Amino acid sequence: MFEKIFLAGYFDYKKFILDNSKVLGLTPNDALILIYLIDNYFKNIKIIDVDNLVNTLNLHKNEINNSLTNLLENSFYNVSLVSGTNGLEEQISFIPLLKKIEDFYKDEELDDTNKKIFTLIERKSKKILSASDYDNINNLIVLDKYDYNDFNETISYLEKAKLDVTVRNIIKYIEKKQVKEEETINPAIQELMAFFRKQNG
Repeated sequence: MFEKIFLAGYFDYKKFILDNSKVLGLTPNDALILIYLIDNYFKNIKIIDVDNLVNTLNLHKNEINNSLTNLLENSFYNVSLVSGTNGLEEQISFIPLLKKIEDFYKDEELDDTNKKIFTLIERKSKKILSASDYDNINNLIVLDKYDYNDFNETISYLEKAKLDVTVRNIIKYIEKKQVKEEETINPAIQELMAFFRKQNG
C-alpha cells in the first residue's frame, strides 16, 4: 500500500528526510544524496552515476562514495544487476527505504500510545514512575500486547475495588479474565482471595 503511495508521488520524501535526518542517522551529505537519488528515480534514472553526483552536488568523490556506502549499509536503498546498453548495470531500488518509513510511523504511533498509558498511570497513581516501573509497564505493552483500554479498565477495577492504583497492582490485575471474574464475586470472597494472594506473594 505505502509503495503505491510513494510511487504515485503522494509522499513528501524530501520533507520526511530533512525533518527526520538525525533520528534516521543521516549526515547532511547522506540526506542530500538520498534526496537526489530519489529525484532521479522518479525521472526514471535508476542507475547511480557517481561522476554526475560529484558535478551536480559539488561534493568530493570520496564524500559521495562514503555516503553511498552508508546509505546502502543502513538499508536506505539496495542495488541489483540488470541488463543495460553497456552490459550488466547496477539498478537502484528504494524498497528498503519504504520499509524503514513504514516502521518509523509504526514506532511513532506506538510511542504515542505508550506515553498515554504512562501518563494515565502517573495521574491515577499520583506518583512519578520509576525506571523499573517504566520497564515493567513496557513489558506488558510489548511482550503481553496490552493496550490503553486494558490499562484503563484495570485501573477502573482497582478504583472500584478500593485497591491502591500502583504498578504492582496493575501488573497483578491486568488480565481481563481475572478482573471480569472477580467483579462478580462478593466482597467477602474478594477479601479471602486477596489474603491468599498476599500469603503467596
